[in-house]
Amino acid sequence: MIAIVNASPLIYLGKVGSLYLLDAIFDRVVTVPSVKDEVLEQTAPEFAALTDAFSNWLNVIDGPRNSFSKALDKMGLHKGEVDVLDLAYKMHGNNQDAIVVVDDLAARDIARALGLRLTGTIGIILRATRNGLLTNADAMLQIKYLVHETPFRLSTSMYSQILAELDE
Repeated sequence: MIAIVNASPLIYLGKVGSLYLLDAIFDRVVTVPSVKDEVLEQTAPEFAALTDAFSNWLNVIDGPRNSFSKALDKMGLHKGEVDVLDLAYKMHGNNQDAIVVVDDLAARDIARALGLRLTGTIGIILRATRNGLLTNADAMLQIKYLVHETPFRLSTSMYSQILAELDE
């Protein structure tokens, strides 16, 4: 399966030291030039991990902007989200087995409306626990860190539900 990744999952997985999970879980991991530009302009601690990922396993695909992209532009999304959704929609149309990895709620709603497979930062961490790449305790620590120490947003009810699931 191909993962088409937006900026925030790259940044947040980098912050918790789990960027490698994308490469471990998926057959191929891709993003778009606008996302690469966004994540590499930052000077955060995850910069080194992101630079390494782009050098080794994270591929950049440049898709032409078209009327579909322009329609998505009008929905208030960031350029990276528009480009990621556009690429995912094209892959979906070509019957490629792909999943969009995005956290922004509006982008997630649009992905669902387009019939795209979808996950986000938390979904990657949970998938990694199901695949034996992370222990439940490690996943719980990472999610707690994201919620308490970064600007990552997660509803209180979803946070409680996830922690309860990992505590079982």
